Amino acid sequence: MNEELRALPEEDAERRRIVKALSEIGFCLPGSIGDERTRCGKPNCRCKSDPPVLHGPYHHWTRKIDGKTVGRYLSDYQLDCYGSWFEQAKRIRILLAELETLSLRIVERIEGWDPQSPPTGHHLRNTDEHPPANPSRQRNKR
Repeated sequence: MNEELRALPEEDAERRRIVKALSEIGFCLPGSIGDERTRCGKPNCRCKSDPPVLHGPYHHWTRKIDGKTVGRYLSDYQLDCYGSWFEQAKRIRILLAELETLSLRIVERIEGWDPQSPPTGHHLRNTDEHPPANPSRQRNKR
């Protein structure tokens, strides 16, 4: 590697911290978990009362496969078993964004470019910005 293309000691220390954190991550599952509460079709059910007592929560796992959103419901037991795997995937996305941001800073410094916004390809979305499309379904993302 060209001597002038090297990372500064503090930049390399940050890279080593990120790589170490990535190496300690175990199994991971993509997507997100939302807790849904729903209304049923029975006219005299408690979910139709005022105020309604909705059914659930039902744990709904959504992810993308071939560009399409797919979902699966998980039992409480399954969520207990695999919940940390979803957290690990989130941690990977955070660490990858940190590594990309660090790499961008290094390239900008080496090339003398003006700083730009960090990469956004792996950012975590704020799921509270958009209300549920169907008001009879309430979803809370974890």
